[in-house]
Amino acid sequence: MSLSFAEFKRPAESGDAEEIKALMARVLAGVIHEEPLAAEMAQNTAANVDWWLQNPAQCVHLKCVAGGRIVGVVLVKNFWNLCSLFVEPSMQGQGIGRMLLESAIAACHGRSNRGAVWLNASPNAVSFYRHMGFTLRASDRPMPPGFAAMEYTL
Repeated sequence: MSLSFAEFKRPAESGDAEEIKALMARVLAGVIHEEPLAAEMAQNTAANVDWWLQNPAQCVHLKCVAGGRIVGVVLVKNFWNLCSLFVEPSMQGQGIGRMLLESAIAACHGRSNRGAVWLNASPNAVSFYRHMGFTLRASDRPMPPGFAAMEYTL
């Protein structure tokens, strides 16, 4: 499936919420297999979508649409907390995550009260975020095994 650059810049809309939650659930099911972590992450990602619905002006939420369906999404709460970056498994490796992340970071410049974008990377995503320029940071709370607290200085 060929994607145009314009498809990466589309803001998520409230009517997208259920499709976004379904995408997140599909991606999580393929990478997190340990309970109760899988259930906790599924609940957390759905709660982030619900937060966005209540606070749309307090975040950057972008989607990538291809073939009439959402194939990627990024959500940065309060312009510093990157809480969701998901790409449809069959579409991974085509630059969708990179383009969504770069667009979200650009939109956070000058709006983050931390001067950085923070995230907690799952084990399978740590190398991707390092490649994108994120570095390790100290975390004030315990993390699941293999997860890494990271930041990107704006």
